[in-house]
Amino acid sequence: MASIDSLPDEIVHHILLYVSPEETLTKIAFLSKRFNRVAQEPLLWRSYCRHSFKYWDASHDFKEKLKDNLHSTDWKSLYLLRLGRNACIARLVDGIVASRVSRLQRIEQICLYGYDAKDYLLSQCRISDSADDVLARRYYSCSVLDSIHRSLAIEEWAKYQRYAARHTSEDTPNSERLNCGMRLERALGAFDMFMLHDNEGDLDEITELLDDIAARFRNAHVSLDQMTTRQRAIALGVWLHSNNMTGLSDPTEQTYRYLRNCLIGRALRDEHHPSLPIISSAIYSAVASRLGIEAYPCALPNHVHATVLSPPGVSLDGHPLPEEQSQHQENMFLDPYGSDEEVPLDYIYNFLLRLGIHTGHENLLNPTATDLIVMRTAQNIRASFTSFRTNERPLAQLIPMIELNRGDWARNLQPALYSMIWASIMMVPVLPENDEVRWDWQQDVRDLLTYFYEYFPEDAWLIEKYVCPMYDTFAAPTRRQTDWELPSKRVRDQIRDIRRLDASAKEQRRRSDLAPGVDVRYRVGQVFKHRRYEYHGLILGWTVEGASTWDDNAMATAQRPWSTYSQPFYRCMVGTDGSDHHVIAEENIEIVELRGGPEVLPTEIKDLMPMAGKFFKRWDGERGVFVSNVTELFPED
Repeated sequence: MASIDSLPDEIVHHILLYVSPEETLTKIAFLSKRFNRVAQEPLLWRSYCRHSFKYWDASHDFKEKLKDNLHSTDWKSLYLLRLGRNACIARLVDGIVASRVSRLQRIEQICLYGYDAKDYLLSQCRISDSADDVLARRYYSCSVLDSIHRSLAIEEWAKYQRYAARHTSEDTPNSERLNCGMRLERALGAFDMFMLHDNEGDLDEITELLDDIAARFRNAHVSLDQMTTRQRAIALGVWLHSNNMTGLSDPTEQTYRYLRNCLIGRALRDEHHPSLPIISSAIYSAVASRLGIEAYPCALPNHVHATVLSPPGVSLDGHPLPEEQSQHQENMFLDPYGSDEEVPLDYIYNFLLRLGIHTGHENLLNPTATDLIVMRTAQNIRASFTSFRTNERPLAQLIPMIELNRGDWARNLQPALYSMIWASIMMVPVLPENDEVRWDWQQDVRDLLTYFYEYFPEDAWLIEKYVCPMYDTFAAPTRRQTDWELPSKRVRDQIRDIRRLDASAKEQRRRSDLAPGVDVRYRVGQVFKHRRYEYHGLILGWTVEGASTWDDNAMATAQRPWSTYSQPFYRCMVGTDGSDHHVIAEENIEIVELRGGPEVLPTEIKDLMPMAGKFFKRWDGERGVFVSNVTELFPED
């Protein structure tokens, strides 16, 4: 019988494709000189790179490397680089989960690896339920990944500022002028990134989905190149509509305001493809551009349409225009949200008249630039957020308004509004001349910093990278306290304070140190029901110094304890909004006795499980409590 030594190198190489890279490195390469040589084959290590890591930081230019000559890249070194980074990221994640001290510093270190960290972080986001610290590991891995996703979204919007800083002439092509340095689908997909968490659908995947839709449409229309612009535009509208790729199915006043309808990535991935008019028009325009059709959203008041332009000097029906109109482009309108037919211009005019708009029609009928589409989408997200907050219906009926995937509603609330504020800040030219714009921008920054301090302290590196330099440019001269002090100094000082507190241990609260007669009945990790309002929650910590003393915000002014003891107060995470900033008196807490797996938990608490990892390792069904991961603060609980 022939041995493996008698096999040609090509066959051995093919076999090694089915061997793990780790075994090739540690075992196969040491079998013999021949195996050592075969184990260095660039084709082998390129395959390992492709199949071992799905996500690559943009700095690698990985897709271009795959197209280049095989020997132009040291594939084994590239693999070893990623392997080493994963090992470093693993150590940092372990440290983040184990201790709150220097937690933000470790998160920032991982974020600097960019998308090179995503594969490992996803593995931790989806770690087995049997892991001892499953909730904490999932929560913090997802938090780091969220910050990386936000960095990509913000960088996409930063392209607008770089474009706005350039000089553009009258000869600038429509596409460049209207896209403002961005691609429409990526500029809108940036909102998805704030709520992506550990799901599919990042910016590259949104691009791939649109490429696939365009390819499917082209395959279904083999004579597409022989059609006129009008025929192609209408055919695309009909095809998208018949395949349920745009619009909403049976929209109501409430379902219209669902958060998912504002997100282009969600619309593309969802089997029902739900989208508001602005997203439907963006999908139409993005697919049309891939088919050689020049199309843009047209943000008419109350309802966004799509407008299609003919090639310069040619009519929509393919006829040459008079010589004096050699640069003129005819336009037509469609409503991808609600119709598969061309919208007559008379209908548009009547629509505007019904809104009380009697002049300026021509300006309104122009294509809308991408920065304005981003801002209008941001306002739609605010409307969804406001509708959720102000609706008085029972919480169970409101959850679908903000839920993107089962049980993620609580962790979408704050990122949704955070994305809107970031967009408002980034969609402003670098050097606004208008004092009103400057003032509005500073108001938005104040809102952003409030959210950063309260909910997203891990984004300190993003504030320093984007907001501080803009703050120095946007702030009026009167903001300077001295001739040499930059307006961002106060923000930078606060970030330094946050990092200083992050690096220091907090004072512990021990039951054994309580004064005689002072009794704290309940413990960290217990599930309770509010005696008065009947919602469920989790106990995160306690104090005997009064509710007014409790403020974990690093920027808040310290307050003195009450001089007399009345009763303990508990910091809680509650099922009404997923927030962990509720302080509840002991007299209002009724402990719920539970035994068994997570399925025995109240629905409200199940929905809080992704957020609970901020404070707990896992659910202990035998003891009926969540296992604390804040023993550094409450060592005896």
